[in-house]
Amino acid sequence: MFSNFRKETSERSDADNWAKKSLIQHTPFHYDSIEGCNENNHDVATHLMERARVDYDGADDMALDDICAALVHLEGEDVLVRKINFANAFSLCLTYVLYCDETQQVWIYEMEGVRSLKFVEKMDGYAAFSEWIANVKGWKSTKKYRETADLPFFDKELRRFGTAWPTNIDCFISDSDNKPVAILEFQNAKTTSVKDHCNNEFFLCKQEYRDANGSIKYHDDIRRWMSQEILRVQSGLRLFIVTWAQDCDDFILKEVERITFPDLPFDKDWNATNCYKRDMHDYAVKKDKESGDKIKNRYSSFNLVYESPSMRKVVHHPPLSAPQKTFPFIYYKYKKVVLGDAGQLPRLLTDLHDEISA
Repeated sequence: MFSNFRKETSERSDADNWAKKSLIQHTPFHYDSIEGCNENNHDVATHLMERARVDYDGADDMALDDICAALVHLEGEDVLVRKINFANAFSLCLTYVLYCDETQQVWIYEMEGVRSLKFVEKMDGYAAFSEWIANVKGWKSTKKYRETADLPFFDKELRRFGTAWPTNIDCFISDSDNKPVAILEFQNAKTTSVKDHCNNEFFLCKQEYRDANGSIKYHDDIRRWMSQEILRVQSGLRLFIVTWAQDCDDFILKEVERITFPDLPFDKDWNATNCYKRDMHDYAVKKDKESGDKIKNRYSSFNLVYESPSMRKVVHHPPLSAPQKTFPFIYYKYKKVVLGDAGQLPRLLTDLHDEISA
């Protein structure tokens, strides 16, 4: 049987996020997170996952109803309802993972409702669970993980065996009926002022560096924004962004309309990929017609369209067009920059929701 259900996390909370605190305190919405979201190599979200560490006495005779009741007690019924409803927006059940450090065993369950728990699989060893994650992802990361001393033992072991726990969804918004209405991305403007922060500069490879061979390479946020766009497109939920800074009352509130991605040939030609990134870098730095025309007339782009159960790429060939939203860019349907008045944020987000939802 299981006992002593408790929460552990690999995420590091941002206790100084005044924007999130203000929204929680001064809007009629609920703000929750999901511990893990798996997106596979076909750009589809396949699992929304929560987890709990348990003690285990070696007997697999605990009734599903009793396990379910323990999870309701651990999460809180309304919170669990909201997480299940959020998963349902993706046509998924909420996956719930139990694990025991002492035996290194893992149990996977699915929750269709707050009173409905289904056993999926038991794994003997954290190595087996790490491999399970790799299989549902469809790929393994080749990047070294940044080790953090205060990570739970579970997460350290998964990383040691090759595939970490999937990344979280930092925040989703639910209404008073516990129904999901939006995904919310917080951005801490650490390297620039809030008013000068521009997602598209990072998206378009403005930052450059030299690799070990001395060659110039370009940082980009393409994979990060791909993940966000998968969530938005697959769920049909709205995607809000709040940019904030720790010691500043400035903020930016935005709603994403669509994201058009550069059609980079990652698996085909790394030289061509770097050329595309170099030209995007030039445009992000210069913002002139000549560098913009080079991208518009030379390259392709694409958008994501979800046709259950698959994600499809809609490719746009040259010439690309900003008015037609085929130029690689993050396009917004709403953007508001507010300087020196943090108190406006709850009202603006509430008005934005009410205006478009009416």
